[in-house]
Amino acid sequence: MSENEFQKNGVEFKNKKRLGDFLFDAGLITHDQLNRALNEQKRLGKKLGETLTILRIISDEALAQALSTQLGYPFMDLTTTALEPDIVMAIPESLAKKQCAIPVSLENKTLTVAMVDPLDYECLRDLGFASGFRIQPAIATRKDVLEAIERYYNLNSSVESIVQETAQQYDESLLQIIPEISPVAADAQSLEERSRLAPVIRLANLIMTKAIRQRASDIHIEPASRDFRVRYRIDGLLKEDLRLPKWIHGALISRMKILGKLDIAERRLPQDGSVRVRSDNREIDLRLSTLPTQYGEKMVIRVLDQGRLVVSLDTLGVSSQNLSQIRSLMRRKQGIILVTGPTGSGKTTTLYSMIHAVRDEVTNIVTVEDPIEYNLEGVNQVQINTDIGLTFAHCLRSILRQDPNVILIGEIRDLETAEIACRAAMTGHLVLSTVHTNDAPSTITRLVDLGIPRYLVGSLVMGVIAQRLVRCVCPRCKTIMPPPVESLVSLKIPLDSVKSVSFYYGKGCNYCNYLGYQGRTGLYEVLEMTPRLRELVVAGAAEQDIRSTALASKMTSLGEDGLNKVKEGITTIEELMRVIEVREDLQTFCAQCGQSIHIDFQVCPYCAHLVTHHCHACGKPLQPEWILCPYCRNRVGDVPPPGHSNATQA
Repeated sequence: MSENEFQKNGVEFKNKKRLGDFLFDAGLITHDQLNRALNEQKRLGKKLGETLTILRIISDEALAQALSTQLGYPFMDLTTTALEPDIVMAIPESLAKKQCAIPVSLENKTLTVAMVDPLDYECLRDLGFASGFRIQPAIATRKDVLEAIERYYNLNSSVESIVQETAQQYDESLLQIIPEISPVAADAQSLEERSRLAPVIRLANLIMTKAIRQRASDIHIEPASRDFRVRYRIDGLLKEDLRLPKWIHGALISRMKILGKLDIAERRLPQDGSVRVRSDNREIDLRLSTLPTQYGEKMVIRVLDQGRLVVSLDTLGVSSQNLSQIRSLMRRKQGIILVTGPTGSGKTTTLYSMIHAVRDEVTNIVTVEDPIEYNLEGVNQVQINTDIGLTFAHCLRSILRQDPNVILIGEIRDLETAEIACRAAMTGHLVLSTVHTNDAPSTITRLVDLGIPRYLVGSLVMGVIAQRLVRCVCPRCKTIMPPPVESLVSLKIPLDSVKSVSFYYGKGCNYCNYLGYQGRTGLYEVLEMTPRLRELVVAGAAEQDIRSTALASKMTSLGEDGLNKVKEGITTIEELMRVIEVREDLQTFCAQCGQSIHIDFQVCPYCAHLVTHHCHACGKPLQPEWILCPYCRNRVGDVPPPGHSNATQA
C-alpha cells in the first residue's frame, strides 16, 4: 500500500512528523523531558508514547486527548464501544499487540483502527499491509486498547499455543492415555508432575478466567473417547467453548484437584472440594465436583462470584403485587415460608434476599445449608457434613437450643427434617426453606406426601413462592419485532388479542456474545395462605381446587407473570415457552386493554371486554384456526339464539 493511499484518507505523511516532535511543538512536553524520554526509550526498548507514560511525563488520557484535538482524529472510548469480532480479526492478534492497535469499523474498504500513536507511519503501513484495507486512525488510550485486545481476540489461539507448548514438554510416553492398570502411586506422581507444568497451569487459569468474564455459573469438563470438551453454563444454558486433545485431560483434572485439595490418586469415586481465587480484584469461590465416567473423570466447577450476589428483593424482577405479598410474609414472626422450583431456578438467591430483608442487630438468624454458597455478614451459617453425621435434622435439633428468631433450611428433603421444621415453626420461629415442586399449590401435596398431617400444613405454612428464571432481552441490541405467530398459535393465544402488545428480541451484539440475551430475571407465583385455603388443605381438597381458589384470590401464576414480562419487553415468548413447560399455566391477552388473563375467561375482569376466542353458543374455549365449534356445531362468530344462558351472561 503506497503512501498516497494514506493521504487520500486524510493522513498526511509528507514530513513524517514524529510523536516527540509533535508533542514538543504543541507545548505538551519540554525539550529536557523529550531527551530524557528518548534516552529511556533506548534502554527499555519501548515506544516513545509508552515511555512518556511510564515516566509520568504525560498521562494516557492527556496524550490521547491532545492528539485528538491537534490532529482532528476522533477519540474513542473502547470501554463503551462494541466491536464486531469479524472486523477485529482483520488484523492478527500478534500485530495488534505489537502496535497497540485494534480495528473498530470497516466502511468502503477503509478500516478505522483505534491506536495510541497515529503519527507512527511504520505502524500504519504494517496494519494496512496485513489487513489489505486503507487505514483511518482513531485515538484511544493505551490501557483501553490493551484491554480491548484481551477482551475481543479469540482466546482459542492461546489454547492452541498452550497445547503445543505442553506437547513440546511431554515425553512421547506421556502423550498416551495412562492405562487403568497403572500403579496408583506412580500414576499419582506422574499426574501431579504433569499438572505442575506451566502450560497446564496456564490452561487451567485460562478456562477459569473465561468463565468468570463470560458470567458463567458452571464449568463442565467432559471427557470423550478421543478428546474432551469444556462447556460453560451461561444464563442457564450450556455452551461448548473448547475441545482439546485427550492426552491433556488427566493433567488438567489433576491441576483442578490440587487447587481444590482433592486426592488426585482417587479416580474411582466422586469427590467434592472448593477453592477461592481472585480475578479482576474480586473474590471468586469455585466448588469442584468430580464424577467417574466411561472415558475418565468428569468435573463440574460451580462459579460463585461474591460480588454478583443479589441481596435485595427489589432487584430480582418481582412484580409490585408479588413483592407486596412477599414483604407481608416476611413480617410474620412464626410459621413456614417455602420457596419452590427446579434446580437452578434461583431459590437460594431469593432466600438470601429474604434473609437480608429481616436482618438486623436484634434478630438471631441461623442457616443450615449444603453447601454454603455465599457468605452473609451477620448471619450464623452452618455447613452440612454427612460424613460425620452432621445432617439437616441433627443441626436443627441443636439450633433450636440456640435461641434463633429466623431459621433457614437449605432444603426439606425428608420427613425428619420436615417434622423438625414444623416443630420450630410451632415454637415461635420463622422458618425459611425450599422444596422441589413444579408450582406453589403442588407444594402442599408434597408436604402431605412426606408425612406431615394436613392440619399442621394448613396451620403452619404461611406462604409458598414458586419461581423460574428467564433470560432477558439484551438491552444494547433490543429490537421490536412482529408478533411471533407460530409461538402464539402453539400457545392458543389468538392473534387479535396481541394487537396492542409490542414484542422484542435481541439481534445479537458483542455485549451479549451474539446470543440476543443478557442476564436473567425471575418469574414468581406467590401463594399466601388465606382462611379459605387453610380450610381446603385441612379438608383434603384436590390440588386443582387449591390452585383455583388461590387464583381467584390474588395469586399471579407463573404464566401470567411471564406474559407480563413479555409485554414489558423484558423477555421473549420463545424464552417463556422454554422455561414454562405446562401450557395450561399460560394465559392470553385481552385485545382491549392488553392485560394478561386466563385462557378460560370469557370476559376480561379488568375492562369487561368480551373475549372472542370462546363459542358464543356453548362458551367452550376455541382454538384460533377453528371455524366450527366441535362441542355444539355452532359456527364461530355466529350469535347465539335469544334467551341463551351464555348470551345473557355476556
